[in-house]
Amino acid sequence: MAGLARMARARILPTSEPAGTVATRTAGVAGFGATLLWDRGESAPPTPTLPALPRTVRCSVVESDGPGEEEARREILGEIRALTERDLGLALETVLRSLTVAAALSDALMETRVLRVTPPKATPSRIVQTLALDLWRAGFPVRFGRSWTPVPDPAAVAVGFGGAQAHQLARFLETHPSWEMS
Repeated sequence: MAGLARMARARILPTSEPAGTVATRTAGVAGFGATLLWDRGESAPPTPTLPALPRTVRCSVVESDGPGEEEARREILGEIRALTERDLGLALETVLRSLTVAAALSDALMETRVLRVTPPKATPSRIVQTLALDLWRAGFPVRFGRSWTPVPDPAAVAVGFGGAQAHQLARFLETHPSWEMS
């Protein structure tokens, strides 16, 4: 605890993982969007435009075709989550490459947008260890694992609050001198 005593209270970001799960690594997230325009509606390829991505990432995508008789329009909005910078970058590259190929093969005009929201993060081991000991000493079960919940605050640590002990865990951390709920 000596390490945390010298710094401000560390922030806790609640996640839906089981109560007491301390995230050793959290996912990064990148949002993207694209608009594809065709001169004729019949030029638009069938949806989905995007390929399947590797299991090391999670991707949610919404594709919607706009109304139009003379000009066809497709809006694609998505979010990619990955636990490493490499996986996040490769998945984003795959998505952008796929959109570019789809646009080129169907003679579409394409506009893309990428927004880097949160990088993947490894939780510092001293914070993981101190938090785990505090939880264990208070009688809470402690687990370690990765979390797909991005942590935008570099000083925060993700902790699971799912299940029956969530209320007691929240009360414990809210009153603890070393931890602050985000």
